Amino acid sequence: MTKKTEIPNPTSFILRTPLYEEFAWEGEQIWDVIALKYFKGTLDCYCPECVREATFRGVTPQPPNEHIRDHQIEINLKRIGGTSSLPALNSGAFEVLLQCTRNNQHHHSYIFLIKEIRRIEDKKLIVNHSITKIGQHPSFADLNLAAIKRYRPVLSVQLMGELSRGIGLASHDVGVGAYVYLRRVFEALVEEAHRLAASQKDWSEDDYQKSRMAERIKILRAHLPQFLVDNPSMYTLLSKGVHELTERECLDHFDTLKIGIELILDEKLEAQEKDRKIRQAKTALGKAEQQLKDS
Repeated sequence: MTKKTEIPNPTSFILRTPLYEEFAWEGEQIWDVIALKYFKGTLDCYCPECVREATFRGVTPQPPNEHIRDHQIEINLKRIGGTSSLPALNSGAFEVLLQCTRNNQHHHSYIFLIKEIRRIEDKKLIVNHSITKIGQHPSFADLNLAAIKRYRPVLSVQLMGELSRGIGLASHDVGVGAYVYLRRVFEALVEEAHRLAASQKDWSEDDYQKSRMAERIKILRAHLPQFLVDNPSMYTLLSKGVHELTERECLDHFDTLKIGIELILDEKLEAQEKDRKIRQAKTALGKAEQQLKDS
């Protein structure tokens, strides 16, 4: 089924739009499709060959003159009551090739398909168009599963598996199932903070158990990453996805929630690294003080 909506910007379309999701376009939206077809900008994503995040640059062909928009001409025509003609785009597939700026031998490839949509309306033939991402390499799962490996220091083997399964399900358009695994990761992060807080004096387990998730996050704010404390509504959306949202709605919001969980994990990684540096500094200072005493 064709999705009648705005064409995503090139970065979103390339990195985040699932395979086979069809977008209808007409009129001046052709310029959005042209911007994608001849994408020469930069975007950040994981490079499996560099084994790290990297900046990629579009290396698509130079657009022909008729596909280069001149805004000044359009403005001048509007001033005199005229309109500029729109360019044409042929049906068929095209490739958007990205090149890693760290190593120009590393490439990502994304394939899109343009096709005509014909319908009869008031006995007239109406011809519109659609665009669909029909292939990519590396796959959505490969890019995302490789990228989360950096969270191994702050996630158990079980939670790494659940986050991986959630991403894998989303890559195969299983939105509700993907939400289930994201929610399990979220709940585990909160439970980890709960165990820390419960060991402190004046802790009321009864009050905690009676509280809803948003209230629990507030209670545990001293033991949770700031992003989670500032965005407790993430859990509401995750729960709503499991119980109320359609597969399509879950997939539409999956990337946003995944990024939210990654930000939480990023804060945990930063805190862990800070603790490591503090321990190293204390050890080094202790050795320096001892050397001064011995000298």
